Amino acid sequence: MIGYKNAAKWFNTNEFMKLEFLENKVKAKNVSFEERNDFRGAQGIGGAIFEATQDRSHPVNFGYTDNKIALFRDTTIFVKADSTSYNNPIKYTEKPLLSGYISKPNLDLLANTVPFRHVGMGRGNVILFTDNTNFRGFWYGTNKLLMNAIFFGDEM
Repeated sequence: MIGYKNAAKWFNTNEFMKLEFLENKVKAKNVSFEERNDFRGAQGIGGAIFEATQDRSHPVNFGYTDNKIALFRDTTIFVKADSTSYNNPIKYTEKPLLSGYISKPNLDLLANTVPFRHVGMGRGNVILFTDNTNFRGFWYGTNKLLMNAIFFGDEM
């Protein structure tokens, strides 16, 4: 089973995988009623590009030739990295923003989190991507991640 975005919360709630989320708990201070929508909107990620490191020995990263990858992101789902390093084959860098807008609190949360998680379940696999690797078919750098998850899931 492969899930994207909000499937993370469903997987966690239904015990398909254990995930620890980081959440933006910024409170509005000195924000007028008129500015409330701007404040709320600034806490979302409408689409930005971020840098992550790749463990190219992991099957999900098969075929990539660089240790870093640019990922398109449009969610505020932040999954804490696993304490076992080889369970984090893709991990956002300490300063991940490459292009686009993200609020400072969200940028701080995103640093060193993971956009991918895998667990074996019975004779199958549960795979999570926090973002759509094939978003509108225009971000070609990450479509290989989905194909690797499909073809190499049993090797993970």
